[in-house]
Amino acid sequence: MNKNKSTVNTMLEDEKVKAIRLAITLKGNQLRQQHPWLNFQNALGLSLFLLSSICILLIAWFYINNLFPVYFAIPAIALCGSVLHEIEHDLIHWQYFKHNKPVHHLMMFLVWAFRPTSLNPWIRRRIHLLHHKTSGTASDIEERGIGNGQSFSSLRWLIMLDTFTGNLIKIIVSPSHEKKGLHILKILAANFPFPIVCAICWYSFLAIHLVNSINIFAGLDVFGFGLWFELWFEQQSSYISLLNTVVVIWVAPSYLRSFCLNFISSNMHYYGDVQTLRQQTQVLNAWYFWPFQLFCFNFGSTHSIHHFVVGEPFYIRLLTVSAAHDVMRKQGVRFNDLGTFTRKNRYKQQKQQTNTLELNDEK
Repeated sequence: MNKNKSTVNTMLEDEKVKAIRLAITLKGNQLRQQHPWLNFQNALGLSLFLLSSICILLIAWFYINNLFPVYFAIPAIALCGSVLHEIEHDLIHWQYFKHNKPVHHLMMFLVWAFRPTSLNPWIRRRIHLLHHKTSGTASDIEERGIGNGQSFSSLRWLIMLDTFTGNLIKIIVSPSHEKKGLHILKILAANFPFPIVCAICWYSFLAIHLVNSINIFAGLDVFGFGLWFELWFEQQSSYISLLNTVVVIWVAPSYLRSFCLNFISSNMHYYGDVQTLRQQTQVLNAWYFWPFQLFCFNFGSTHSIHHFVVGEPFYIRLLTVSAAHDVMRKQGVRFNDLGTFTRKNRYKQQKQQTNTLELNDEK
């Protein structure tokens, strides 16, 4: 009886997934027929890449020449970086220039250089393709690497802000982690050079200005340290000014963008008790998520579509989002399930007494 019931449930689940995929695919094909320019996928990807990259360079130039304030430059560059993240994601799935490898790999390198807190994209390609096969399980290195499935401790917040430093600390402080040295070397290799340089710049910037602020307001006169630091700060003013500029136009925008992306992604993916493709993700599109969505190009609203139909570029997902959401709702995909924040991203609630999963009906 249980075996028959399981078979029926599996068949029903497969039908739901097929219905979602069919509706999304049909809408995408319809859009391409109505707007033939959407078929020029390589040209569109390259154009969006060039437009975003040029905007970043222009914003940086305006800031360096004191024409844009810091509070405009950082979020504006982060917004452009969010488009480049979507382009990198499409490149990982070979959506652009699959048969022109030099252009493809050049784009891969440049989208990484403009987003310096990101993992090496060639390494990330293997991890991301594994993510699609193992989403919601312990083997999903990509999502676990941005905090998915962890409690909201200070370490998870750090990982969402700075995946390189956060995961390094996670391994170091873990008492049960085996082969720490090997895993640390793997993290260093996967984050060389940009995330490592980015972290050095960021924490140097924070340390220098923290000590300088304390010296100004509280004084650091122990053993003459305050006077020495003041003299050193003046002597290194040109280098500190350069560091400030690098942080504003390169480091801080990438941390802002990646934090918003990692916050949304790690909480829209479920972890630990996922059994079907339909349970892998939810949609986060409530109004209160928009401060995060703004800097990850509406990722919470569109990424679930990608799990059902992998081979669509990001701009098609943006155009099919309304039709996709309609069929996803009908087939039981969750929307704005805030319980994920208290369940460590599990799909179902855990019973505290037995530490087993409740078999509640889906929302």
